[in-house]
Amino acid sequence: MSKQKKLPDGQTSLTGEKVQKTEKEEYDEELSNWKSALQKYVRRGMTEKAMYAALKVAEKNWYVAWRRLSIIAVEDCLSPQTITAIGELYRMFMASRRTSGDGKELSWDEKRLIVAAAKILSESEKDRSADEFLEMVTLLNSADFSNDVEVQKRKQELETIDDYVFDEHTLKGRKMGRGDRYWYEESRRVNKPSEKYIRFSDWVYTVKKRNGKLK
Repeated sequence: MSKQKKLPDGQTSLTGEKVQKTEKEEYDEELSNWKSALQKYVRRGMTEKAMYAALKVAEKNWYVAWRRLSIIAVEDCLSPQTITAIGELYRMFMASRRTSGDGKELSWDEKRLIVAAAKILSESEKDRSADEFLEMVTLLNSADFSNDVEVQKRKQELETIDDYVFDEHTLKGRKMGRGDRYWYEESRRVNKPSEKYIRFSDWVYTVKKRNGKLK
């Protein structure tokens, strides 16, 4: 049985499990500062500084660096292409680490993958909707704003389930007698349909309707 390799202070195994724990690792102020710098530089599109900050974080703890880059992809960028790109770079990085081993310093190739991720994030269009949506929901549920008319109106809008939701796939819809006809004429409606879908979207509905098979 092979012995587990020791990592430098503050490093993490391939699975993210802490291998060593020192007082320095409990709270590393410098690491905290560079993590924050990385995210702020990405937000402002300061690409070279973002790349440098990513490298500084990775040299202390590459797992923390990738975790931060992944968070930034969703928190600040949000585009499917960017999220996918960061995931693919991480996959390539992990493949390299499995070859080189946990205990070794980052290779040139591995560093390049990290700074490439920071570059992609920095140059991506920014969208913080997911994060700020959760901030909004937290505010809506806070007793501190229970008397704010605008807040309560927004909360009511979000908590109101629209009538078209209740179709044959819900108990309430079935109780209302909504079957195939309601499904085809109302509940299956989509916005931004693809051209492929538009070409045959009504075929089944038309055939069923022509043959009196809609309930």
